[in-house]
Amino acid sequence: MTSAAAPLDQYIFTDFTQLTFTPQFVAERLMISTQTLKAIEKEHDLNIARVARGSVEVRSYTLADMFLIASIRRANGNTKGFSRPITCSTYVQKGGTAKTTTTCNIGIEFALAGFKTLIIDNDPQADVSSMLGYDPDQTTEELVELGLPADRAVEGHLGNLIRLGNFPEMTLDQVIKKPFGEHGPHLIPAYDSLDDMDVVLRNAQGADFRYSLFIERARKGQLPHCDLSSYDVIIMDNAPSGTMLSRNSLAAADFLLCPIRMDKFSFRALSRLAHKINEMSTDFGRAPEIVAVPTMYMRNRPRLQANLARLSSLFPGKVTEQPLFHSEDYSKSLEDGVPLSLWKQGGENSLVAFRNVFEEMVARIKTVLEKGK
Repeated sequence: MTSAAAPLDQYIFTDFTQLTFTPQFVAERLMISTQTLKAIEKEHDLNIARVARGSVEVRSYTLADMFLIASIRRANGNTKGFSRPITCSTYVQKGGTAKTTTTCNIGIEFALAGFKTLIIDNDPQADVSSMLGYDPDQTTEELVELGLPADRAVEGHLGNLIRLGNFPEMTLDQVIKKPFGEHGPHLIPAYDSLDDMDVVLRNAQGADFRYSLFIERARKGQLPHCDLSSYDVIIMDNAPSGTMLSRNSLAAADFLLCPIRMDKFSFRALSRLAHKINEMSTDFGRAPEIVAVPTMYMRNRPRLQANLARLSSLFPGKVTEQPLFHSEDYSKSLEDGVPLSLWKQGGENSLVAFRNVFEEMVARIKTVLEKGK
């Protein structure tokens, strides 16, 4: 990680290719034993680096190694996918609920579980792009002048792929980012000009469904410039505002991931969203399934316990049993420039809790898809 004096001190640049991990950490992230991990390496003749630890050499894994092994396990049938590709959207019309953190880390968890995953940054503020190591505010030339890699610049976004309005037309290869290599989650990033998409969508025919149409055609391989047919999961991060970008994201989603703080304002936002979803179901015959995730929860706080119980009663069957706890690990990992799901110092109340939420979410998705057959 690079940390230098001004003006570089405002940039936390983490070279993800230089991060290394122990066999134990990799095995825990992949939910396998270290013996199974070693067997996979031997069976597939993987070249894992060795580093000296005292008088012995131990295996040292890169992020590319970790995600490659995850994809091998999926290809071998060791991990099970969904019955069909899905689109998720992270949204609630309330700021400060950890939406972007949830999107980023859920996307990583999907990839660690062997799902080919695409994260779409649908927020002009581009926070999830920044969290994954890209700088939406600097040009390629400016990054080079700062001594940072040129490929950390963002030169395209979803608007360039949907090809509406006056956005320059681009191909997926020109826009896509792969922060952890080919087998990790991929990213369609954002930068501030995505904000103009709101006006473009308002003036478009079928304004609420442009994302739906685009994703449907791209997943069928009908768009030569943007083939999304290989992705198991698409997950979109959204601003808390009710723009046309967010409306399109909701309409395109099969599942709506809603991080909720344990306060009345967040409850109100979720209630309004549930009402909107019911209207969508009535008007259009389909609507996304809500998965509400309690966030910033603290044990032994009677008020928070009561609020969690109230949330579960208001939205039966839609709230995860596992909450995400209030933890300094989230801010510390952000300061280190590493998403929590890949942060080696993560503990029981952060890394483990997040994995539990993810597993609960996957189980719920599988149940919904099974019922829909």
